[in-house]
Amino acid sequence: MSKGGGKGHTPREAKDDLKSTQQLSVIDALSEGPIVGPVNGLQSVLINNTPVVDADGNSNIHGVTVVYQVGETPQAPLEGFEASGAETVLGVEVKHDNPVTRTVVSENVDRLRFTFGVQMLQETTDKGDRNPSSVNLLIQFQRSGIWNTEFDITINGKITTQYLASVVADNLPPRPFSVRMVRVTPDSTTDRLQNKTLWSSYTEIIDIRQGYPGTAVAGLLVDAEQFGSQ
Repeated sequence: MSKGGGKGHTPREAKDDLKSTQQLSVIDALSEGPIVGPVNGLQSVLINNTPVVDADGNSNIHGVTVVYQVGETPQAPLEGFEASGAETVLGVEVKHDNPVTRTVVSENVDRLRFTFGVQMLQETTDKGDRNPSSVNLLIQFQRSGIWNTEFDITINGKITTQYLASVVADNLPPRPFSVRMVRVTPDSTTDRLQNKTLWSSYTEIIDIRQGYPGTAVAGLLVDAEQFGSQ
């Protein structure tokens, strides 16, 4: 009498453990001042028509910071909003044999923010298990004709949607200079390994201290994860 076959393997999927770290920063000029300020504090601040807190003071939207000035003359700058940024959207895939290069020309730029990530990150085994993986990127500046690595970045984990992160560089070379993003990890050649990398954008940041005298202004800082794909 023959024995039955072995027990079949049930594929396992590891949990997504990467969280995007993007934040939305907005300054809004409300009116000529001076004014009194928000009538009911954060309950008077609406995002997508939802108050940040309810009537009992409980948070409807987490990860929100709001600061304001009532429009006096003079008045101090908004705390935490002492810089102005101009974002250049790229949305370009970074491949192992094809680094992506851009040139920075403005003398006024004090810092650069680089936003990058993966379209998906996971590796599937022969048995169908879906596990974490990792990918390595470099951000390099050209100084005196030589490429120097400013950031050596490893993204390690698992996610089945796009993941973005950012770093800020403040030791910038004399302008103009070139910057590039390099993929160290070889490109995947199979659907079992999903690890496409992208350079999403870079932001030229100028440090300023603008008080907006005579204007009531509010600054909003919110975790972009609250909005999902909106």
